[in-house]
Amino acid sequence: MHDLLAAIPPPEPLPNLFLDRVHKSGDRVASYSKVDGRWVGTTWAQAKQATEETALGLLELGADRGTPVAIVSNTRREWGQADMAIIMFGGITIGIYPTLTGPQSRQLLELSGARIVFVEDRAQRVKIEEACEDLEPPVQFVTMAPRAEGRRTITLDELRRRGAKRQKEKPEELLRRIEGLKSDDVVSYIYTSGTTGEPKGAMLTHKNFHYTAHATNALIDYGGERTLGFLPLAHSLQRYASYLALITSIDAYYAESFDKVRENLEEVRPTVFALVPRVLEKIHARALAAGSGGTGMSRRIFSESLGVMRDVGRVRRDGGFPGLRQRLYARAADRFVGARIRERMGGRVKFIGSGGAPLARETHEFFEDIGVPILEGYGLTETCAPACLNTLRTRRIGTVGRPLPGTEVRIAEDGEILIRGPGVFGGYFGNELATKEAFDDEGWFKSGDIGQMSRDGFLTITDRKKDIIVTAGGKNVAPQPIENELKRHPLVGQVVVIGDRRPYLTALVTIDPEMRDAADTQEALERHFAEVNQRHPSFEQVKRFEVLDDELTIESGALTPTMKIKRRVVTDRYADRIDRLYESK
Repeated sequence: MHDLLAAIPPPEPLPNLFLDRVHKSGDRVASYSKVDGRWVGTTWAQAKQATEETALGLLELGADRGTPVAIVSNTRREWGQADMAIIMFGGITIGIYPTLTGPQSRQLLELSGARIVFVEDRAQRVKIEEACEDLEPPVQFVTMAPRAEGRRTITLDELRRRGAKRQKEKPEELLRRIEGLKSDDVVSYIYTSGTTGEPKGAMLTHKNFHYTAHATNALIDYGGERTLGFLPLAHSLQRYASYLALITSIDAYYAESFDKVRENLEEVRPTVFALVPRVLEKIHARALAAGSGGTGMSRRIFSESLGVMRDVGRVRRDGGFPGLRQRLYARAADRFVGARIRERMGGRVKFIGSGGAPLARETHEFFEDIGVPILEGYGLTETCAPACLNTLRTRRIGTVGRPLPGTEVRIAEDGEILIRGPGVFGGYFGNELATKEAFDDEGWFKSGDIGQMSRDGFLTITDRKKDIIVTAGGKNVAPQPIENELKRHPLVGQVVVIGDRRPYLTALVTIDPEMRDAADTQEALERHFAEVNQRHPSFEQVKRFEVLDDELTIESGALTPTMKIKRRVVTDRYADRIDRLYESK
């Protein structure tokens, strides 16, 4: 670990890393985007020109050092270029999830003070313009669309033209501004998802991102990889990954949209990429549903093949070595099942990064068994994404790995995970009370998660501190593990377990949109719940459940942008239905 820590260079501003990459790789492709049906590359030299012109264009609009500038867009090349442009002159990036409503977006503009807003298209501009009509000072929009519609709106191309003109007039201005940056300067206010209460803007610095990118790179060799980016850049995980590309030789592709990810995976054939656990769980559930839905012979081959791969995987995880017959059977099973599933992810995946929430053990084992290693990590917005990470050399299913070199993690007396290190943020913007509450007297960040640490340093997350259910009988129940088990059925979209101060556990369930036409839904769910209940003591069994007609979505406010359940929102919205679950049968 000491050698790894020594490999992390002293912190410096992120634009220095960008310019160094341009110097080394100017003619190489920095990223690919889909244009008119084909993948088109942008070189590092072209990215530099676009970024510098955008930065100087923002100065023409009145931005300056310390100015917050918002970006409301799906993950795309222009998002990354706008972000680097903002921080080049000392501005502060405010990433706003495009799935947020107009009022929610306005709230973040008010909290951050941002009045210059990059928008992806007309729909995003109209949404925010309508919500911010009376906002003072008014919002200035920069649209990534080819035409500028609406008041106080210019296109990104026009912004760049203004920047190019300023560059000719003041050729050394931007370089002087970059030289004036310090590693402790704030890069971004990244607003927490807000599962409870008002969103808080975590202030993350050049130093935070510089450390996290280099510490991760010290643990994992990313040389010569190809990746597909589609997680939101407004989130710290994808943002840190974009800065990681500045110090590694990764070919980066931007997905067309989240809906096109499955298609883009087959086209791009990435070797590494990141997913949130719910997406992995859906891939797992659909693979099982597809295999069990075939003819009698194909269903039997699928089932037996999975069994063989599972048995071989279990032997290897236990430290053993499969015998010759097992290896031959496993090779045939892989050809019938494993290879086909891998092909749907492009066929070249070396590993997948997973973070943002606990990954169900059964799902993790499934991917490992079919030859797709999952490197599960753990971190929060406040820790600049990963604070702990599994690696290809040292990974353990059921854990989120060991702390990054230079990061300390310990478990408090009440089980809360405490974190300290160079990746930990300095506080919440404009919220001294929340900042004070986030740290203990010794400067440890209080994560709000409950966990356990093994003797050899592997961390396991058991639940959220505030999500622990205390039943009327005084039993403490962690709902997430139960919900994860219940979500493994292909019919199930989301599950919310209820039971705080109630006599027993109940649940609200949504049906996966792709399975809405399935027959005998209620009967199949009742069997599934009964099977899960058998594995739990009485006080952890879900006695009754109700299937909701509508989905729990980000747009409805029931899920965070990283697909975590907003329990308070759900329990308030469905209070009447929950009460009926506790009425006498």
